[in-house]
Amino acid sequence: MKKWLLLTFVIASSCSPKVVSYVNPKANFSQFETYRMVTTKAESKNISPENTLVFDMIRKSINDEMAKRSYIISNISPDLTLRYEVTSSTRVENSTNQIGPYYAPQVNTRTIYESIILVELYDSRKKLVWQGSFDLRQERKEKKASKAIKKAVGHIFTSYPYRASSAEIDESLKTIDNKK
Repeated sequence: MKKWLLLTFVIASSCSPKVVSYVNPKANFSQFETYRMVTTKAESKNISPENTLVFDMIRKSINDEMAKRSYIISNISPDLTLRYEVTSSTRVENSTNQIGPYYAPQVNTRTIYESIILVELYDSRKKLVWQGSFDLRQERKEKKASKAIKKAVGHIFTSYPYRASSAEIDESLKTIDNKK
């Protein structure tokens, strides 16, 4: 039975663009109003200038989403620790074309870059409160990286509909703002 549930999840998640998220049902969202942001990869010293810009765009988009929910950045005893990560991989696809019976097959190779943004919130006891991720392939048509990142982070945060100091779900936070 577990195998069928996993297979159903994999098939369903591959058919339509979705945010994968988790909300801790035991979390008391009314206790949270401040946060600090951490990431291990962005703080590494071996990051290229281009990747530094990408991480800056991600941080700005996350801070915008948290501000939209009235959360306040605080490095002194914050209620939540927000951690984000970008995981990337590459894969190579080969395809063969047979032009005619007298020609050698033509092999076409292309490299595909895949990235996922993961955002997590932990309470002061280091318990996971919420987690959301988004596959950036879903934004591959977007020409500007800043817009693609803003939309991806916006999609992730549609699964976090809580305002600071409130346990009530705010339905208006379940939609992405595409105007900006």
